[in-house]
Amino acid sequence: MSSVQFFDFEGLNENFKFLVLKIRQQLDDTLTAMQSGEQLVPERMRVREDYIDNLKIIIERKSYKKILRSRTEENRIIRIMGSLNTATSNLEEIGDYLISIVTQLRYFQNHTLLGRFDYQAYFREIFKAVDLIVESLFHGKISNALSICQAEIEVDRLFKKDFDDIMVILGEENNIGDAITALNILRYLERIGDGLLNIGEAVISAYTGTRLKLFEYMALKDNLYGENGNYIIQDLSVETKSGCRIEKVTGKNPGEALQEIIFKEGDFAKIKQEKEKLEKWETVMPGLTPKIFGFKHLHEKAIILLEYVGGYNFQEIVLRKDIELQKKAFGRLLDMITLVWTKTRKEETVRTDFIGQLRRKLSDVYDVHPALSLPTRFIGNVKQPSLEERLNRADSLEEQLSAPFSIFIHGDFNADNVIYNEQEDRIVYIDPHRSGYSDYVQDVSVFLVSNYRIPVLDAEIREKLVDIIFSFYNFSSEFAHQYGDFTFDARLALGVSRSFITSTRFVLKETFAKEMYLRGIYLLDKLLDHNGKPWTSFRMPEDVFF
Repeated sequence: MSSVQFFDFEGLNENFKFLVLKIRQQLDDTLTAMQSGEQLVPERMRVREDYIDNLKIIIERKSYKKILRSRTEENRIIRIMGSLNTATSNLEEIGDYLISIVTQLRYFQNHTLLGRFDYQAYFREIFKAVDLIVESLFHGKISNALSICQAEIEVDRLFKKDFDDIMVILGEENNIGDAITALNILRYLERIGDGLLNIGEAVISAYTGTRLKLFEYMALKDNLYGENGNYIIQDLSVETKSGCRIEKVTGKNPGEALQEIIFKEGDFAKIKQEKEKLEKWETVMPGLTPKIFGFKHLHEKAIILLEYVGGYNFQEIVLRKDIELQKKAFGRLLDMITLVWTKTRKEETVRTDFIGQLRRKLSDVYDVHPALSLPTRFIGNVKQPSLEERLNRADSLEEQLSAPFSIFIHGDFNADNVIYNEQEDRIVYIDPHRSGYSDYVQDVSVFLVSNYRIPVLDAEIREKLVDIIFSFYNFSSEFAHQYGDFTFDARLALGVSRSFITSTRFVLKETFAKEMYLRGIYLLDKLLDHNGKPWTSFRMPEDVFF
């Protein structure tokens, strides 16, 4: 990385260097006070503390002024200014912690207790990290930023050991007061480590393009580009309902072509499950899902690095109003589904669990739309049962319905989880974390409702959506009859009812949500009315999609 010359804006470079220098001087005086048992905060530390506070304000003001004037310059300027302010705030906090440490010294009855702890080791790590800050931030030295971050890891290790020792000392009645004072001092040193971690991560984020934690950066470095690779992370206009963070990484090693990767971070269990399902898909249907380039976990979080697949998801294709693209993509999708369903079909019956799935999501539905939760009511002598009462009646109904075979399904087959790459004429499934052998009607019902619920009122687009819905229904129905699945329509009605009702939690417009909810109720009532008759004679009411 080259030097960032714009930091000289109105002496900003000099201001920041002075800030780091003053923090280093505060560290020196704090260590001296701890070694000597000095119980008073040296006056020069108080003067420096005021200077540090003023420098923080000056740097913030100049940074914001620079950002406002840099609209025609690189976005990197704005990112680095943000990291500069993060570093400034954390350095100012470190200064506060140092003042607090020397203030705590006055509470010792016997200062020799502090000597039982290797506090000098904390200072060695902190000094090394502070001395790397300026070069790291001004010259983009990410290796230095990593060293700054790793100081926090070492300081945490030191604190854990000392904390355990202090717990033992607290059992010695005569030393309780001094032990608590020592604990307070060591805790401040541990917080300084946290501040250094924030600074290091801010530098990494500035030069990679987004907010990256140390463990996230290490996952990229270890799995993709090594020590000498350059990469930038770009924002993706991706909405995820799973709480995962998704971004796009573009990078290269020297002498190699650009490589594009999807960076996905989230709950460890969810990401691990997705990894396992992607690996399973690669054995079932190679190339249908993105390749895995790396996986890393730390405590409750995990990162997976995936192949970036260009193109459009099926929701985007419909909204583009490109008839030729839509026909080409939809035809390719049906070909791929036929291949998957035929290849993975197993001659084993499988029972649906649409009622159970619906019950598990109802509280989320009512959290978003409490008005939909209605008790059983009577209109004259006519009883209007609640949804819960309908579901209780539907339990026995679902027990009668089984698919005559099982298929390896996507499990969350929304229109935005299927991508078509026109250049490669390739269909790709994404987010297959719920994949497994099950009733293929699960995927059919989700795909149908995901197209219906696209929130557009444009007549031309709605007409295309209806065409897709009925084309996909007819395709699926023909497959069902070809392989002797004669309860397809009944199970589909149950699945669509489930999807209509549970999908309302993603729709904020009250009228549209109520309409979907009532369509789900309508289908459920149709099934309940048919109960006792042969399920092979049940037909899906087509008007539910108009």
